[in-house]
Amino acid sequence: MSTFSGINQASRALTAAQRAMEVTGQNIANANTPGYSRQRVDQVSSVVADTGQWARQNVPGDGVQITGISRVADALAAATARQDSATAAEQKTTAGVWTGIEGALGDTGGTGLSKDLADLSAAWNDLANAQGSQAADAAKALVLSRSQTVASTLNSMDSQLSAQFDGLVGQGQAVVDQANEAARRVADLNAVILRASSSGSIPNELLDQRDGYVNQLADLTGARVVQREHGVVDVYVGNGAIVSRDSVEPLRLDAPGGFSLEGAKNGQRMTFTIAGTVVEPPAGQLKATLDGVNKTLREQSDRLDQLAGDIVAAGNRGQNPAPLEVKPGATTAAGVRVVPAYDFRALVASDSGSVNGAVAAQVQKDLAAVTGTWRVFANDIASSTQSADNRATLAQQVSLKSSAAREAVSGVSIDEEMTNLVSYQHAYSAAARVLTAIDEALDRLINRTGVVGR
Repeated sequence: MSTFSGINQASRALTAAQRAMEVTGQNIANANTPGYSRQRVDQVSSVVADTGQWARQNVPGDGVQITGISRVADALAAATARQDSATAAEQKTTAGVWTGIEGALGDTGGTGLSKDLADLSAAWNDLANAQGSQAADAAKALVLSRSQTVASTLNSMDSQLSAQFDGLVGQGQAVVDQANEAARRVADLNAVILRASSSGSIPNELLDQRDGYVNQLADLTGARVVQREHGVVDVYVGNGAIVSRDSVEPLRLDAPGGFSLEGAKNGQRMTFTIAGTVVEPPAGQLKATLDGVNKTLREQSDRLDQLAGDIVAAGNRGQNPAPLEVKPGATTAAGVRVVPAYDFRALVASDSGSVNGAVAAQVQKDLAAVTGTWRVFANDIASSTQSADNRATLAQQVSLKSSAAREAVSGVSIDEEMTNLVSYQHAYSAAARVLTAIDEALDRLINRTGVVGR
């Protein structure tokens, strides 16, 4: 060690302080950059190399040494935030499905099927109490008109559910496309990160970018991440690896040709596969879409068909059929219609030719029972929609809290960075002052005594 090894110490101190200020500047510049993780300079005190019998005593250390620039991150907080965000995305999509169902089947009482059934029941009551052929004819016309209104409402409900079903299938394909694109970006960044790590570079910004795409994959599919060596990650959807190092196995939507709500009610299912293996998304938009197609919409459509069958069956007793029927070859709600050329002959008393009031009254009674069933159905839909909205709101709040916990560790605090900047600036100034002091000592020693120290 030379007599003036302090020059080397001061030089290292200047370098460390300068690098710390540069990293602090990088943090400040990216304070508002989404997904950016703050960085810090890792440094240790450098150990004097002198050992053995010739080692000198009372010699200071060899200054400071930079060991790297690390991302400040908490793996557990990041994983929790990713999982909670995927759950929030799932619940939001589920709430959207129920909102669509409520829009198709919802009933306020003053409008919708409840009013249509009440109007039809009132028309049957008028027919049961009709006095004279003219009043009976008017009541018959009203029954037919309001029967047609009920049929049209049921047809429209079924049509809206079918349209929502088709929209969800299309949404599923769109989510798959987005997930595959995000997976491709993750694999590409894995390759770049591996090369950078192997060459000794610090790929912190690349890691931030990849985490952004991983988080997007989690929101879409509920993907989970497995850390590998050299900063590389594998990504799994269910039990299938969509990303393995720098390769991608695309996610695919599998559904029968011409997949429709009617097909779903007949046992057909939409599935997702990776490398030919069916995968079950554990969370995210894809899980909510899959549940909406294969379960929620199918179940509510089945319930609507059951209700439509009950409405058609109202009053169809023995030889006294009511005016509504299901069109041959069609599902119940979609095929409800007024019987062509229905003439009320079954309701005409054979002895007098007048309307059989007892039969008409029975139809009214049956319709009242069906109306009660429908109100329970409509209330269940409203309750389910509200519950889904509440779950979505709660999941979003949980996601925000876990995201805040992650940001508390990885996010940039301007106040903290400014404090660090002042500290590093003072360190730089102090190191420069040490270097100046050594320079002045050398100048005095060399120029004023003519003796060079060794």
